[in-house]
Amino acid sequence: MRANDSAFRRLRGTFVLAVRHQLTEPIATRIRIDHCRRYHRIRRRLAPNRYTDADPFSLIQVDPDEITRSVLEWIPRLPQWGRVVGGNWDRRWEPFEQRAVYRGLCERYREGRAWKDTALYDAFVDQLERFGNAWEHRSLAAFEARCREIDRLYDSIRQRGYLPQTDLEGATAPRLAHIQDEINVDVGRDGTLYWRTYGQHRLAIAKLLGLETVPVVVHRRHRRWQAIRDRLSETDRSGLSLESDIHPDLRDVLETE
Repeated sequence: MRANDSAFRRLRGTFVLAVRHQLTEPIATRIRIDHCRRYHRIRRRLAPNRYTDADPFSLIQVDPDEITRSVLEWIPRLPQWGRVVGGNWDRRWEPFEQRAVYRGLCERYREGRAWKDTALYDAFVDQLERFGNAWEHRSLAAFEARCREIDRLYDSIRQRGYLPQTDLEGATAPRLAHIQDEINVDVGRDGTLYWRTYGQHRLAIAKLLGLETVPVVVHRRHRRWQAIRDRLSETDRSGLSLESDIHPDLRDVLETE
């Protein structure tokens, strides 16, 4: 039974990777963000309780040290861009700094270890054995190439600062793929920020380098948090000063005249 489960996971991993490379990634490189925004506005009008008033494809500046949790869940069946979702998904989490990627990067850049002596290597081997791929690589031989990419990313952020994907690529018409490659977060019921799915290495590097802020995309909001946004948008804010420590996901509401 265990052998069958392992074979199924590897087959499923190979299938998911093939779909991503052959279908979802090529589509994401073609879909323009302005088209996504128009589609979201239509969904918001049709189902205001299920979609946020915020622009789900804009970047907001967040202190990376404020992102301390990682959501624990299977990948949702439907895309979560701009979604408002109730329930207890924000109560199932793990500390971000306990994740293998963060621990591995700490061991590499703070302790000076070789990549094969880090938690990242152990996690790579484990995922490769269980799913047939690790971070979209299908062989252990690809580990060193992946680590060289991380070293280049670390050096780039250390020397040039953190740049959004559109700036890195000089994109004049941003695509969905640019947003996917940014640090993605969810906002829980009390405003807690949870890392999810994308930008894990970038977030870890930003923490290690002590960056003050990084641009993030808010992927999903808890229904209770969205209710706070809705109440603020309906409040008369004339004469209200915008405090520097206001929650980053409320600044767009409070800055609206």
